[in-house]
Amino acid sequence: MINAVQIWNPDDWESFSLSLLQNRHGPLNVQKIPAAHKGDYGIDYYCTKEAVAYQCYAVEEPVDISTRAERQKRKITTDLGKLLANHTEIGKLFLGTPIKHWVLLAPLHDSKDVNLHCAKKTGDLRKAKCPVLDVLFEVAIQDPSSFPTEAVVAGMSSLSTVKLAIPSPSQEELDAWVAGSSDLLANATHKLKKRVGADQVEAAVAEAVAAFLQGNAMLDALRTGSPDLHEKVMLAIKSRARRLQFAGPQGGPTVGKILHTELDALISAMKVAAPSLSEENAEQIAYGSISEWIMLCPLDFPDAK
Repeated sequence: MINAVQIWNPDDWESFSLSLLQNRHGPLNVQKIPAAHKGDYGIDYYCTKEAVAYQCYAVEEPVDISTRAERQKRKITTDLGKLLANHTEIGKLFLGTPIKHWVLLAPLHDSKDVNLHCAKKTGDLRKAKCPVLDVLFEVAIQDPSSFPTEAVVAGMSSLSTVKLAIPSPSQEELDAWVAGSSDLLANATHKLKKRVGADQVEAAVAEAVAAFLQGNAMLDALRTGSPDLHEKVMLAIKSRARRLQFAGPQGGPTVGKILHTELDALISAMKVAAPSLSEENAEQIAYGSISEWIMLCPLDFPDAK
């Protein structure tokens, strides 16, 4: 199964995290420490009512699980060092209440190694007997799965741009799909032969299958993480498919011109319906949808003359 990963810039991740924390603690109970003036003390947001401090960190994606974990562990170590170094000032922020939790908020937590690192740092800081930390002080990592679905959806809907990274399907994934889709492959072979000729059609079909699987994975990720955006994108796709089925393809007479026209029209329709979807993601979904139309209906091409 192909898994898409959200690509965050640091500012968007901080804003999104704030919306999650305001949902958890209440808008009046979450305060921000601006990093622009003399650093952030290893804390981005804090809640004195619950005696909890948060640091936001989004690894630059795409990376593998091991790399993501190492970068998260490094961030935890660095920022807890800042917390200890600035404990006097931090104690003033918390009004003398001992801090019970320090949490790294990350877009994705998928390695137990980070949990083990949090446990180690918890032990280290308890032993340090820092006066601003509770005797049962705890270090943790959380991602959006730790928050109610409605809070995540609301935060995603407020983003100006949503961008996902989608890997290429593995050979095993391609083989598994091909094994159960002989009719669809036959349709694609028949149609794409009009575009590239018999000697290149196998490669063209393979490319279409990969685009279809990537596009579907992208739509699945949107359905889970941003259902409002997914609905808008799907409405645009369905509208273009109905038009194509009723009126036929635009941009003829050559296959290349038809494909260019349909791709441009679908990308444009999605960007109008869902302007927060990134240009790159719109293009990937369009390639996947048109590959599906080629394997099914309604997209076909005139026979070469």
